[in-house]
Amino acid sequence: MSAPAGRGGRSTAGLRELPPARWVDLGLVVILELVAAVLFVPPFGSPVGAMAAAGGVGAGTVVALVCTGTRQGPAPALALAALVHAGLAPWVLPDTGSGRQAVRAVLAATVTVWRDALTLPVPLTSFPAMTVLPWLVGMAGGVVAGRAALSSRVLVAGTTVLAQAALAIAWGDGTTLAPTAVGAVLMTGVLLLWALTAQRGRRERVAEALESGDAGVGRGSRRGLARVLALLTVTGAVVALAAPTVPRERTVLRDLFEPPLDLTQYATPLSLVRTLETDLASTTLMTASGADDSTRIRLAALDSYDGLSARIGTPTSGAARFQRVGRDTPLAASGGTRSEFSHETSVRIDGYTFPWVPTVSDSLGLEVSGPRADAVSQSLYYDAFSATGIATAGLTDGDVLTEQVDAPPTASDTRLTELGVDDVALGPVEDVPPSVQTLATTLVGSTSEPLAQIRILQQALRTGYYSDGTKSPSQPGHGAARLTAMVEAGALVGDDEQYPVLMMLMCRSLGIPARVVMGFEPAMDGDASNVTGQDVSAWVEVPFRSVGWIAVDVVPDRDQVPQQQTTEKVSNPEPQVLQPPLPLQDPAELPPTYEDEDRNDSDDDSRHRSAALVLAVAGGLGAVLLPIAAVLAAKALRRRVRRRRSGVAGVLGAWDEVVDRARDFGRLAPPRATRREAASSLAPAFPTADLGRFAAAVDAQVFGQGVPSSYAVGTIWESADVMVPAMGSERSRPRRLVARLSPRSLRRSGRSRSRSFRRFANRPASRRKRQ
Repeated sequence: MSAPAGRGGRSTAGLRELPPARWVDLGLVVILELVAAVLFVPPFGSPVGAMAAAGGVGAGTVVALVCTGTRQGPAPALALAALVHAGLAPWVLPDTGSGRQAVRAVLAATVTVWRDALTLPVPLTSFPAMTVLPWLVGMAGGVVAGRAALSSRVLVAGTTVLAQAALAIAWGDGTTLAPTAVGAVLMTGVLLLWALTAQRGRRERVAEALESGDAGVGRGSRRGLARVLALLTVTGAVVALAAPTVPRERTVLRDLFEPPLDLTQYATPLSLVRTLETDLASTTLMTASGADDSTRIRLAALDSYDGLSARIGTPTSGAARFQRVGRDTPLAASGGTRSEFSHETSVRIDGYTFPWVPTVSDSLGLEVSGPRADAVSQSLYYDAFSATGIATAGLTDGDVLTEQVDAPPTASDTRLTELGVDDVALGPVEDVPPSVQTLATTLVGSTSEPLAQIRILQQALRTGYYSDGTKSPSQPGHGAARLTAMVEAGALVGDDEQYPVLMMLMCRSLGIPARVVMGFEPAMDGDASNVTGQDVSAWVEVPFRSVGWIAVDVVPDRDQVPQQQTTEKVSNPEPQVLQPPLPLQDPAELPPTYEDEDRNDSDDDSRHRSAALVLAVAGGLGAVLLPIAAVLAAKALRRRVRRRRSGVAGVLGAWDEVVDRARDFGRLAPPRATRREAASSLAPAFPTADLGRFAAAVDAQVFGQGVPSSYAVGTIWESADVMVPAMGSERSRPRRLVARLSPRSLRRSGRSRSRSFRRFANRPASRRKRQ
């Protein structure tokens, strides 16, 4: 005899006193939970996720049996489940490590795995401790559904099974695994569980009403159960066969999230060119093993331009292209299938201290080793479209990158012409100088075939001059002002920073998709294994159908330097001839003079009045012009002082110059606002000036690691020089003149701000706080 059920069907009996029907319900619930565990196979790419979920279901069911047998409440059950999780998971899960490290990994993943599973790319087996997710879901489902089934709360048990399946789908990926079969089995099983309980309750009520244990009740119940089973079987079969085709892709939670990576916090990689080719020319940056003369090491592919710099574009869909990568995450967009020509290349970091990850062209996989392997791996992001990687923790001496590399695509010009240029969506290109577009159309003329146009532009650029600014004048940067000066000069003069960007913009103006790739050519100095700053290089890539991105070299040879032409004229003076003295002449006879005192007095008075008038006019003009000259001189002196600062103070001086320009126009930033908040407040008044991007660039230098280099400070000031006139482009000429002569920006408390900026700039980078 079983103990009577309490209110709501809750039993207070131990395990020995449970009726057989409860064990049937528990068995059916466990089977349905194991079926739901199969849904963890797609996100892990292997059965390891389903096995972890099945282990969690088993552990949770044991906890439910123990708590039911000892008649424990919800709080002790939760404590026992937590103890089993912390004590058992580190030993049974395959990706948590061993020993204390496994325990720490499980405890940390218990909190972070819910976020990481949505932001990390699949398969999740590439990352450690990710099986904690299916283990927790299975264990929670086993505890709740097991206790509900043993307590005759079959409605709660069935709902828990469906919730476990829903969690597996929501935290999975867009692919499906036999959705029709799994869905039909789960729904039919849950309905069967509920039908059995309903049939059992009906039989008990009839038996109680008849006050008899038999009287045909058992036979009627068996017939009713058979009818229920037949109906559910037919319903499940009809649903499985007649249901519409389930799509292979579905929207899950990971589609609503994107990795927390903001590229605006990092300077464009092209800004490193001048520093690498001059200051670090003889410094060993990295050592590449397995590289040959044709190897190219790439840092980033830049497909967007905003008039200030070339950057990595953002897709129009708004989705992030950079995702976390793990040990087995494929880097290639095609999935990382190796060919017979694939090989392994190892890059050991020496003097390279930048966040952009050096990868060999057509890398299929990446593995990090060295003393900082864990820190670098956990901060590693990769964009398969642009083949660009970045480690937010930075790279330093001792880090080793082992890469699986495939042979780069090659094809003849005849073959490329037959294939044609591929239509690829790239980042936006804005504020292109008109002279660049004019130069492109002038060079190609009537040529309409894309590859022929590319070769014409390539030949025109390679006949230019190369200069890194050390032996001949050549300004750094690749903003609109720099490219305009380069194109409008008598001859093209630049380096690996300007030529590729100019080529990309000319191709894009002709409708040809192109992007700039910045990296190294290790064999440039004759040693393919030793990469120095002298090996820095940049080139252009154009996509062609069936073969992918093809590299186009546009930078002139480095020995093709501009000739120093002298324009001094040779002096050829004529001989000096001593001329004879002129003959003496008789003194001229002067006419007689007549003294007229009245006339003299009148002339003196007239001269005095004229002098007084001149002085009065000069004084009036001086009174008007002196304040104007003083304002202009004060602003010029202020700008010169700011411009000559170095490090963080120089960057902040450029921001002050832009804010003072807005103040002269009568627009004030909110007090105690951050730079980004101030830019957002001022942006509506100056729509033609991209104040938000400028503020982000200033913050990237101020709050970045180390002290900004002189080149970075110069780049920020170049942007400020473009920003200041752009802020007044929509005002009339008199309004711009009034703003230029306005003393408003001179009246603010510049002295106190300068002191605070000096104190801020003198702090180490680790102590700076965003203001």
